[in-house]
Amino acid sequence: MFDLDGVVRDFGPGSADAAIEDALGLPRGSVAATAFRPDLVGPTVTGVRGFDEWFDAVCAALAAMTPETEPATGTDPAIRAERRAATVRRYMQAWRDHRGEPVAATVEALERLRHDGRPTYLFTNGTDLITHELDQLGLSYLFDAVVNSAVTGLAKPDPASFAAAHAVIEGHQGRALAPADVWFTDDRPENVAAARAFGWDASLFTGSVPTLAR
Repeated sequence: MFDLDGVVRDFGPGSADAAIEDALGLPRGSVAATAFRPDLVGPTVTGVRGFDEWFDAVCAALAAMTPETEPATGTDPAIRAERRAATVRRYMQAWRDHRGEPVAATVEALERLRHDGRPTYLFTNGTDLITHELDQLGLSYLFDAVVNSAVTGLAKPDPASFAAAHAVIEGHQGRALAPADVWFTDDRPENVAAARAFGWDASLFTGSVPTLAR
């Protein structure tokens, strides 16, 4: 069982965050910090709202933070706010379009596991676009099943999310499975800790292929 972001997919290469922040006059890290605010990302990864609504909310939050560049006199404040919001959305389109890149070492490890006949699964705190994004990145073939929090309504590290994911594995294999028989890797320590508490054999992802292809 593999986590997606930071393990199978990397958003670092090609990221537009710094360019967006420079263009809008925002401090470094503002885009990610805003997008992953709990009140914005939480409802998204639990299926309460979709990616499009999340994008709208992130843009609105960034627009509220973006410094005013137009003269304060001579223009209606509402018009200036509309223009600022439009500018934010224009620059943020690059963020929306960037869906990351496959992590080559992980893809190689997954291919080896599948070549050896071992079932492989994906467990992600994702959005309603995960299926499309996996197809777009050419990663869908690597997994027998995908457990997406936006579908289950349960996000890691909620203990119930691991029970739901375990049930998906058992359903695919058509048999009961001891938690200790499931190996899992994630790049977030809190998710690894929760997986271990559930009983999975969990490892913190460090990019090590030997760790993955055990």
